[in-house]
Amino acid sequence: MAVGILSGTKVIIGENEAKSFLKEKGFGEAVGSRYEISLIEALYLLENEKIQITDGKKSLKFEDLLKIGNKVEGNFYAKYSVYSDLRTRGLLVRTGLKFGTDFRVYERGSNIKSGHSRYLVHVVPEEYTCSFPEIARAIRLSQNVNKGMIYAIVDEEGDITYYQIDRIKF
Repeated sequence: MAVGILSGTKVIIGENEAKSFLKEKGFGEAVGSRYEISLIEALYLLENEKIQITDGKKSLKFEDLLKIGNKVEGNFYAKYSVYSDLRTRGLLVRTGLKFGTDFRVYERGSNIKSGHSRYLVHVVPEEYTCSFPEIARAIRLSQNVNKGMIYAIVDEEGDITYYQIDRIKF
């Protein structure tokens, strides 16, 4: 089992064997001489017993890492729920930050080097409201980079509903 050390908003992986496994499965990235995974990735791996995480003093449990994530990032648990659901479905999920969304999602069986992501996923709570221009901007961006735009709506019970929104030209 891999061991990671919490460092701010990332978890650092030191073992070469663990780095290879994580890279192969699409988790994290090399940053200089370090290998880092995000809090959401770390939480998923911790929940699925693929990693142990320490803060340098004690071993962290799922609830500990979840509390840290909630302090650092708004809507963290909803984002984690969507991330976990997509990963459980066998999809490769990476950050969508450079596209202004929460995640970019690759087809089953893809890896980062062999292809491009197919979807952008934006996670929103059930009570979320927005304007049509905001939706139009998101759809235009997704279509400009050849991706589908998906809104993942997370309700109070934690259930997730996915809506793909496209622009139709007549």
